[in-house]
Amino acid sequence: MNSKPSVKKVVETGVYVADLDAAREFYTKVLGLELFSEQANRHVFLKAGKSMLLLFRPEATLQEKRLPPHGAEGVQHFAFEVDPGDYESWKTRLAENHVLIEKEVDWGRSRSVYFRDPANNVVELITSGNWPVED
Repeated sequence: MNSKPSVKKVVETGVYVADLDAAREFYTKVLGLELFSEQANRHVFLKAGKSMLLLFRPEATLQEKRLPPHGAEGVQHFAFEVDPGDYESWKTRLAENHVLIEKEVDWGRSRSVYFRDPANNVVELITSGNWPVED
């Protein structure tokens, strides 16, 4: 019997930044992600709960030899899920780190705050319950 293969989850999200040091500082100090590995002038890999956030310099990945060349231009968007009980604490933490919240949205089933990382990417913290996904 042939079963249809299925995707289990998003394992990694790749984001492109010009300044790896500023991005590492932001994601480890402000958002508390754990540094997994880094390669000077190429990438910083961070553990984000049960997935990975991969920060790349696009100039380095466009010259890739081991993997298909990849990179992105312009503003990117991605979201991290947070516990509903921590939502207000996250807003406080962002304010304490001088991170401007651009938008706050109540989706009915969840809430989100949107802000920018040092590379101007739109980062979202969204409480669980909005999307039909499980751990």
